Amino acid sequence: MSKIFYNRIYCLFLLFFAAAFILPACKKDKIGLPVISGVRNYDASPNDTAVLTVNAGQWIVVQGKNLSGVTSAFFGGIPASINTTLVTDVSIVIQIPDIPFPSVARDKLNEIMVVTESGTATYKINIIGAPIISYVKTSGALPNDTIAKAIFPGQKINIVGYNLKNATKIAFQGVAANLTNVVYTDSTAIVQVPADLSGGDATLANTISYTNSIGTGTFSIAIIGPPIIIRVSNENPATGDSVYLYGNNFFSVNSLTFAGASITSYKVTDDGNSIGFVVPALTGSGPVVIKAVGGTFTTAFNVNDISTGAISNFEWSGVFHWDWWGGASLESGDPSSGWPPYDAAFPGNSSLYLALKNNILNAGAGDEFSTAIRIGGVQWLPAGNLSDPVNSWALKFETNIPGPWNGGTLSIKTSNDSYRARYEPWQISPTSVSAYSGRGWQTVTIPLSSFRKNDATLGEGKGAPVATITDLLGNTGLSDLILYMHNYGSSSTQTSFNGAFDNFRVVKR
Repeated sequence: MSKIFYNRIYCLFLLFFAAAFILPACKKDKIGLPVISGVRNYDASPNDTAVLTVNAGQWIVVQGKNLSGVTSAFFGGIPASINTTLVTDVSIVIQIPDIPFPSVARDKLNEIMVVTESGTATYKINIIGAPIISYVKTSGALPNDTIAKAIFPGQKINIVGYNLKNATKIAFQGVAANLTNVVYTDSTAIVQVPADLSGGDATLANTISYTNSIGTGTFSIAIIGPPIIIRVSNENPATGDSVYLYGNNFFSVNSLTFAGASITSYKVTDDGNSIGFVVPALTGSGPVVIKAVGGTFTTAFNVNDISTGAISNFEWSGVFHWDWWGGASLESGDPSSGWPPYDAAFPGNSSLYLALKNNILNAGAGDEFSTAIRIGGVQWLPAGNLSDPVNSWALKFETNIPGPWNGGTLSIKTSNDSYRARYEPWQISPTSVSAYSGRGWQTVTIPLSSFRKNDATLGEGKGAPVATITDLLGNTGLSDLILYMHNYGSSSTQTSFNGAFDNFRVVKR
C-alpha cells in the first residue's frame, strides 16, 4: 500500500518537473523593436537599387528587421496602405501615398515611420513630389527680401515652396530661364527672370511654370513685360489738353516723351493700363516713347502730325480733299474767324475742321449724299504697301462729339461699296446701349481689318472681315473715303447727332 502511494508521488513529481521545462518552450517569443536599415527601388534586378530619394506614388521596398508585425506605416506623417502579403520580417513592399507637402510639419517631411506592437522605427530619406510654389520674394538680404506682387524681365527673384531642388525647367510665361546659376536650398530657388519674354505662350501669361523630374507646378503672379501703348486719346492735342495713353505694363516708368517733348508729370492707374498727363507746348512731331523697368515702347506712328498719311486735314495750306457737299460743313476753331464760322460747341482746335449735324433719324434714314462727309479720290497708302497685312494699317481721325449720342451709326466706306466699318461708341454690347459723350477732341482708330463685308442677313459691315488691302482699296490704293450717319435700327434714334471731324489719315499701326 505504501509502495503504491510513493510511486504515485514520484510520478507526479516527474510530470511537474517535465512541465517546468515544456511550458517555456511552448510560449511565443515577443518580437523585438522594428529596425529600418534602407530603402530600395521596387523593381526586378538589376534595377532594385538602393535609393536616397523617393517620390509620392512610387513603389519601394523598406528593408530592416522585425518588420513582420508592422501595423502602420507613415511617409511624411501621411499613412500608407499596407498589404500584409507583401510584408516579411526583413522587408515591406509599399507604395508611398500622396503627400500634401505644405501641411506637413518640417521635421516629418522626409521621414518614414513604421509601427509594431513592440514600438516604432524611423528613417530619414528625401521624399519629393511635383513642385509647389508658395510665394515669390525679391532676391536680397533682409529686410529687402520682401514678398513680390509683380516681377520684371531680368530681375533676380527667390521662389519659395516645396520640391524645388534640381529643377529641369523654370519658365516665365512659357519662356525658359537659364538654370545654370540657379541657387537652391531645401525650400527655395533663386533664379533670374529672362530678360526677353518675347515669343511666350499667351495661355501662360503671368504664370511661372516650375518642373522637376516628378511633374510641374504653376504659380500666378504679375509678370511685367515691356510697356505697350494700344491707344492715345488724342494724337493731335492743343497745349494744355489732357492726354491719356491706354495699354499695358505702365509700371515703374523711367521716362516719357510725346512728340519729342519730355513729360515729367503724369499719373498712372494702379493696374498699369493707363497713364495721363497735360500736354506742354509742342514744337514738332514724333512718336510717343515710354521707358519703364520692363522695357521701352515706341509708337509706330507720330503724334502732333497732321501731314503723314494725310487724306484730308481741311487746311488751306495743308491737304484739303473735301467734296464740299453731302451734309457736312466747314468750320473754324478760331473765334475771330468770320468765315468759316466759329462753333463754340467744339473748343480746343484752332484749325479748320468739318462738322456733321443731323436731327433724330427715322429707321433706315441717313445716306452718303445727305448726312455724310465725302472725300473723293485720295491715295490711302503708298502703292508699295498694298501687299502689307491688312491689320498693319489704320484709318485715323480726330472727333469732338459733346453728345449725348445714342443710336445712328457712323458708317465708313471706300469706293468699294461691298465693305463697311461701323463706328458706334454708344453700343456697349450686342444687347445694351448707353448714350456717348466725348471728352473734347479724341482720336478714333479704325484698323483696315475692321472693314467687313456687307451681309444680306446680318447687315452692312457685319459679314466677313476684309482679307487684303487691295480688296478694300483696289490695285492702286486710290479710293474715296465716305463717312455717313445711318440708322440701322428698326425705330427712330434716341438722340440727334452733333460732331466735328479733323485730320483724316492712314498710318502704320
